[in-house]
Amino acid sequence: MEHDKKDLIYIYDTEHHKIIVIDGETGNQIKEEDDQVTSILKYLEEEDNPILLRKFAVWCARQINNNLKPIQKKILDLAEKAIAKEADTESLKELYQETEGTAIATDTTGMMQGNENAPAYLAARECINPNALDGAIQAARFHRLWAEMKSEDEEFENVALKEIKAQTTKSAIQEVEQKQTNYLLDLMNE
Repeated sequence: MEHDKKDLIYIYDTEHHKIIVIDGETGNQIKEEDDQVTSILKYLEEEDNPILLRKFAVWCARQINNNLKPIQKKILDLAEKAIAKEADTESLKELYQETEGTAIATDTTGMMQGNENAPAYLAARECINPNALDGAIQAARFHRLWAEMKSEDEEFENVALKEIKAQTTKSAIQEVEQKQTNYLLDLMNE
């Protein structure tokens, strides 16, 4: 069943520490199936490669975080230390739990209002998720959500231009997903 992206509601699930998607008309949670990126990430988890999972999460966060706030810089610095094996899981867990309140506030105020900075912060936070697979999956989803939000803004800003120029064959989300896949394949070939 296809959903119009404007009918979807994104909510941060504090119990499971992930974003969930709700159908705006029915109020039912939409079951998300594994896409190509998630499948590759799960493969990396099976291969016991948390470093590549963290590298991917950091890459996703950096794609959408042009101007880092101090907390985002702190988070990404710790994630980089974890990649270099200079930080342990306990330090990741500590900062992840410390930023839980900010994540909830970001979801409540930022995501609900369509602020593009909200998924940028949440993607950065997922880089220090103690579970590298969950962090990578959520960072990828926040990256796609950011692309969707940005695409919607451009649609409304360029209404006159949209009528004149030809439609592209790929949506913004598909383009981001392809970039994510390409980056993962590059990481695997390093």
